[in-house]
Amino acid sequence: MEENLANHLRVRFAPSPTGNLHMGGVRTALFNYIFALKYKGRFILRIDDTDRARSKKEYEDAIADDLRWFEINWDEFYRQSERTFIYEKYLNSLKKNGLVYECFCTEEEILKSKEIAVRSKKPYIYNGRCANLSSGEKEKLSLSFKEKGLYPSVRLNIAQVLRMAPSFNSIEFNDAVHGHLSFNPKLIGDFILKTEDNRFAYNFASIIDDYDLGITHVIRGEDHISNTPKQILILKALGKEPPAFAHISLLYGKDGKIMSKRDAAANIQYYKEKGYLPEAILNYLVVTGNTFTIHEYRNGKKEIFEKEIFSDISEMAELLDIKKAKGSGAIFNEDKLRHINERLLAGMPAGKLIKILTEKFQAGDALKKLQETYGESIYVEIIDFLKNEFKTVKEILKEFDIFFDGFNIELDGIKYDAGLKTALLNNLRNTEDFGEKSTKNIIKETASENGKTVKESYETLRLFVTGRLDGPSILKIIKFLGRDRVVKRLSV
Repeated sequence: MEENLANHLRVRFAPSPTGNLHMGGVRTALFNYIFALKYKGRFILRIDDTDRARSKKEYEDAIADDLRWFEINWDEFYRQSERTFIYEKYLNSLKKNGLVYECFCTEEEILKSKEIAVRSKKPYIYNGRCANLSSGEKEKLSLSFKEKGLYPSVRLNIAQVLRMAPSFNSIEFNDAVHGHLSFNPKLIGDFILKTEDNRFAYNFASIIDDYDLGITHVIRGEDHISNTPKQILILKALGKEPPAFAHISLLYGKDGKIMSKRDAAANIQYYKEKGYLPEAILNYLVVTGNTFTIHEYRNGKKEIFEKEIFSDISEMAELLDIKKAKGSGAIFNEDKLRHINERLLAGMPAGKLIKILTEKFQAGDALKKLQETYGESIYVEIIDFLKNEFKTVKEILKEFDIFFDGFNIELDGIKYDAGLKTALLNNLRNTEDFGEKSTKNIIKETASENGKTVKESYETLRLFVTGRLDGPSILKIIKFLGRDRVVKRLSV
């Protein structure tokens, strides 16, 4: 699948704008994108909006925005709704060669046939009855459809395709993930290329676009394996060669169900709001259901290990081997994502995090306020401190409040020792040195002088400074706040 691909490889991500982008969609887009990067090919974003009733511009815009958020950048952009003339051209070619026919079966009739197949415990295969209608029957049915504002659907005549080329008796292809796959076209049945509402069906529009746009490799979820023989049949009927295929594993939730755009916990917006870094999500998705085997020399010996976190998307591309992608489902684990997010935050330079907070999480105003309040050096120190204390961006942004003047502390229902608080206030007010070592000694001494434990002294100080009884190092927080702010909060 990967020989001699440099500079001519073309892949595509083709979402339907019928909902927001979900984790499985991002994973498919990512695999296509890094595959294109690896071989210096082109990554195409194609909006599959043939379903006019369900497709919405707002979803298309949201999908594009999410891809930009992840910095998955496309080289070319297309909409299927703007390419119907292309589909008509190829459909007319099939008509000219007698490889399709009009079908007047109603939806109710099809459903009834499917119910019979289910009761008989047999797979449903369209019986092809409309392929043998007389011209008189067609004229009568066509008039009836017209009166209802419907069009006859158009089906591929598989029997005719097989007569044209007996070698099609077995549809075979080598999947980069699943290996050699073979299908009997007679078990597929004459499938629809154009529907009764005059809309091009997914299998037809998708593979025509793949051919017409020069797609060399189709990388998509394994749920599309059953569509692949149909799409190969369409191209073979047109005398065209299909692209290479790689069907990667799907993402499943903890409940064992496939993650889809209908699941709130699969929605990218959900993870944005929870404060996960885009690169943490990409790192998690690229190793979930896929193995990156890397050789490294340790102590003079070549060893193999599984990489978990990549420095950037270009490293993912460099180490990608699509053949190592697993063919079985991958379970999405948010705890694992959170772990990766925490590691990335801790290892990230403060300047880079500030850039991400500004550009990806719209935190520019809060950052500017923090910078103006404390000055550049302390501002950077605060960011560096917080990124090592929390696991998500949301937790970091929430912590910003304690560093601003006017921070309100709610003490309703919380018990505290007023005498200890006053003692802490007096001792901290009178110290000249407000460094960590000095304040640590004052806290210990205050506890001892008032017959309290050091823990009680810390908890009381934290309560009046941050409004909480737990959290990151209070010594560092009061160092950043400075004596005047700490004294003011203890004076409440």
